[in-house]
Amino acid sequence: MNSSILSRSNIASANTKKRIMMRILVFIWLFIVISFSSYASDPSKDAKSKRIIAGFIKQQAKANVNIGRSVSTILGRYPEQVDLVIPVALELYPDKYEQIVRGAINAEPALACDVVVAAIDSKLVDSQEIVRIAVESDPAYASEIVETAASHDIAEIQNIVRVAISTSDFHQDAIVESTISSFPEQFAEILSGAIQALPDQITTFVSTALGIVPEQSEEVVATAVSQNKHIDNRKIVDTAIANGMNQATAIDAALAGGAKPDEFANITEEAK
Repeated sequence: MNSSILSRSNIASANTKKRIMMRILVFIWLFIVISFSSYASDPSKDAKSKRIIAGFIKQQAKANVNIGRSVSTILGRYPEQVDLVIPVALELYPDKYEQIVRGAINAEPALACDVVVAAIDSKLVDSQEIVRIAVESDPAYASEIVETAASHDIAEIQNIVRVAISTSDFHQDAIVESTISSFPEQFAEILSGAIQALPDQITTFVSTALGIVPEQSEEVVATAVSQNKHIDNRKIVDTAIANGMNQATAIDAALAGGAKPDEFANITEEAK
């Protein structure tokens, strides 16, 4: 009998604690709603807003709420605060960056690019890692994610493209096409990253690059050959020729990229 009474008492105590914690969280949430309504439109209040966000996240953590869920909750109500929420969350829990980025994108998929910008600008996570998580979370925005990440960290464009194409099961060629179109001066890095990710699609990527930057056809071929480790270099030259490149020029470009002369010993005779 005493054991049964004690058990019921423990359950009641646990339920009471849960109700108290829920009331605290509801209070904090209402505080955020009221505070954001007052401060969100005033840039001078960013510091105040960050403290409010940090307080909410910490309280959620004490209640064993996943950090990703906390971020998703805030941005689900205030998506325009992404540039404040992401850096605050990353500063508090830098080792939980994957949960934070996923939670933010899950709140509103259309926020994917804004989340990428905020995370890159925080300087707390590598750009390519942010891209991996973002593309996995919402592959439909892969091209936009890559372009956004590259525009904020152009030095990492090759790795950004490589990771995005490796991560996405769809739209790989579309990623290459849109990124080269947006950053034609970095076409060699973009092409290299794509080939490193999917070497078996090298001729497809070469065709795409030649279609966008035909004036750089020799460097396209040379870059492809220099990255090629899986197919006969003749296939790259044949692809270039099929896309309108002069045969002799294509061969010279392939040689400049590291191909061996004997790979093209009979190409003239075969072409006759």
